[in-house]
Amino acid sequence: MKLNKIGGGIAVVLAATLAVSALPFSGITAVAADNDLTGNTMLTADELKLGKVVSSDIIRGDSDWYSYTLVEPSKVNLVCQGSQEIFGLALYDGASDNALLYSQPQSKSVVNTLYLKAGTYYVNVYSAKDYYATPYDLKVSATPCGLNVPGDGSNNAIGDAAEIELETKYNAQISNNDDIDYFTFNLAKEGRVTFDFAGELGAVDWALYDNQDDLAKHGTYQKKDEKDSKITVKNSLVLKEGKYTLAVSKNDKAPSYGPYSFTLNYLEKYNDTAANGVIAFGDINHDGKIDAKDASATLSYYAYLSTGGTETDMNQWFVDTFGPFEK
Repeated sequence: MKLNKIGGGIAVVLAATLAVSALPFSGITAVAADNDLTGNTMLTADELKLGKVVSSDIIRGDSDWYSYTLVEPSKVNLVCQGSQEIFGLALYDGASDNALLYSQPQSKSVVNTLYLKAGTYYVNVYSAKDYYATPYDLKVSATPCGLNVPGDGSNNAIGDAAEIELETKYNAQISNNDDIDYFTFNLAKEGRVTFDFAGELGAVDWALYDNQDDLAKHGTYQKKDEKDSKITVKNSLVLKEGKYTLAVSKNDKAPSYGPYSFTLNYLEKYNDTAANGVIAFGDINHDGKIDAKDASATLSYYAYLSTGGTETDMNQWFVDTFGPFEK
């Protein structure tokens, strides 16, 4: 039953309502009818203004529905407070066949944060116990991720990858209901491409596919230290000319969600040999640093090639020569 607070006069109404609610339910011979049919079902949901508090009440058998729309992926804070543990709350994704995203069957207080893609959502507050006219406050706020990726955000399959440009910073988000993004780019000439990534997540998986959509390289980025507020990492690869597709997705072992940004910086390469289109460049010995040791290891590899060596897989050559990388 919707009872929005408008002006100071509502205090009198609420006082009377709370006085009645203090009575045992068995002593009430009749339950007030909900004559306002708006908001009683998903199809008649009341529009919820983001960032604003809605105050209403819930009674036995009552169900209040609200809807709100996100124009781009956003961090969503959902808060609902009641005077007793009498309400349940559920959140549904209207763009995904009304799939259930979050549920709290019985509570006095709900505070939850989700990262959601663009679309329309439905919040259902419903009675969980036989109480009469118990008030609650509901607020949904959203912080957009600043999405600037081409397309409508439906780049969730390799065939629907968003076309991006080199030397351009892009903002996107790994969402609870949209946990993988694909991007495609073209290299006119062979060169070194640096994936400059920053994200407010605990960990994220990435993968690079070649012109035949075959997996070329993949890995996981994560915070270097638990005190880090976000992931910041740069990874370089030397690529032949052609089309490539980059995937960014939630980490399979420790899923986390949030906004991220990245840039693909390009430098035309020289004096390098590419194996199958891709060779590693940067942290050669996988010790988390790019320093003189990596430069020395790279020079050793090219010295091997210049003296008649035939192995063109740089990473495998390092393992065969120096042993497995230390973790």
